[in-house]
Amino acid sequence: MYLNKKRLSVVLVLFFVMALSITYCLVKINLETEYFYGSKAEEALKTAPSYIIDAIFYPEKEMVHAVQTVVFRNRTRCELSEIIFHVYPEAFKSLKTAPFPMEELKYAYPEGFSEGYINISSVTCKEEKLDFKKEGTLLKVNIPEQLKPGEEIEIKIEFQEKVPFSPGRFGHGKNTYNFGNWYPVLCVYDENGWNLDPYYSIGDPFYSDIANFKVSITAPNSFTIAATGRPAKKITEGNTTTWVFEAKLVRDFAWVAGTDLRAISGKVGRTKINVFYFGDNEDAAKKALEYGKQALRFFNRYFGPYPYDEYSIVMSDFYIGGMEYPNLVLIDHNLLDDEVLLEYVIVHETAHQWWYGLVGNNQVKEPWLDEAITEYSTVLYFEGVYGRAKGREVYQDFILYPYRFFELGNSPGPILRPVSQFRSWGEYDAIVYKKGAIMLKELESRIGKSKMRKALRIYLRKNVFGNATTDDFANAVNCVMGTDFKEVIYEMLKKPGSIGKEKAA
Repeated sequence: MYLNKKRLSVVLVLFFVMALSITYCLVKINLETEYFYGSKAEEALKTAPSYIIDAIFYPEKEMVHAVQTVVFRNRTRCELSEIIFHVYPEAFKSLKTAPFPMEELKYAYPEGFSEGYINISSVTCKEEKLDFKKEGTLLKVNIPEQLKPGEEIEIKIEFQEKVPFSPGRFGHGKNTYNFGNWYPVLCVYDENGWNLDPYYSIGDPFYSDIANFKVSITAPNSFTIAATGRPAKKITEGNTTTWVFEAKLVRDFAWVAGTDLRAISGKVGRTKINVFYFGDNEDAAKKALEYGKQALRFFNRYFGPYPYDEYSIVMSDFYIGGMEYPNLVLIDHNLLDDEVLLEYVIVHETAHQWWYGLVGNNQVKEPWLDEAITEYSTVLYFEGVYGRAKGREVYQDFILYPYRFFELGNSPGPILRPVSQFRSWGEYDAIVYKKGAIMLKELESRIGKSKMRKALRIYLRKNVFGNATTDDFANAVNCVMGTDFKEVIYEMLKKPGSIGKEKAA
């Protein structure tokens, strides 16, 4: 709008001010992002649920007390009589339900079993108590009146949770407290109804919708907190500090707390990238920062812009290696001693900011969609940043040869299957990550690398801020090829044996 005229009416000025206030939440999405994703962000903001969480962290008791207010809009065609949440911390209540394979319990509980749980003290709507019940890792809330399509309801949940001594997604070690999947998370209601899967011990068994968050965390002054979103405010009163984070259009909210956490930062475009670390590891942390910057820069260019202000890589007590959350990833601090593996894991988790973060999927039903595409994207990074020879070396060492070794003693099943059908983490890793990436390399060899890139960019643009399916991936390939590749793709995904000739990249 050209605004150098002197005689703008008062009405026009007021209209302009109102327009600015209405679109304030979109200011953070810059012109490049707007151009690439079109109206997807604006559409998502209109219907996305919102969470406001006020949490108090008591590290001496290993406890968190919180009040969570959720605004949920019924986007279905059905009238709803209940709203259902995942309460994942309840899985940590006993060894029997703990989300770890038996062979990993010694790493998950290095000092023996440590209990974790979540207690729900009240659920209300407009200050009226609602009936609720916990069933395993589900919280089912009965609502007073049928919620019709398009209607909203605001639900307030008060809860307390115990954080186990366990260096995993939800738990702590001696240096960091990790809060992944820690609050009541709205279950996804899709064409199959409410998705009520348990917290499986294999894979990343999560499925969530894009949402908006405002989270305040009060902790002792000695703690530093890294979290999803933008740090909006920090208030110190007496012996405690309240950290306030805001995040729009993300599908989860995670945070990490530690007394010895330090941060170094850099910038890639509009995004501030942070590496949090502890101990005397600044030199290694600087390398981690460079890897993160390179990865963000590469994926921005190769797939499409990262539309958030912050991205944090947190070196933590985390025995599993790496784990993605929106705007934040957990990395095992021991990887600081291994440059090769450190770069690979950081790049992999950064790629998840696109494949899981921007484009979600049902990770229980179709885990290949995020893990295989992310693993394939990691190879693309090494090819793009270091050249084809390095890409070939990484593909062989991290994907092709480990998969072939797995095949020596196993009969590999199909890629496309739910997490419940895998017998071990080893099988899941070999099939979903490695065989899945091999399948995508085979697809690349059939359609060409340039068209593969175009397909992934279309897949991103059409499904950004939503949840995609295998059909959506196939449709993106069809769009580029101008012919139906769906049967070919499904044949490769459902094939029980090897994929193609398994050539190196």
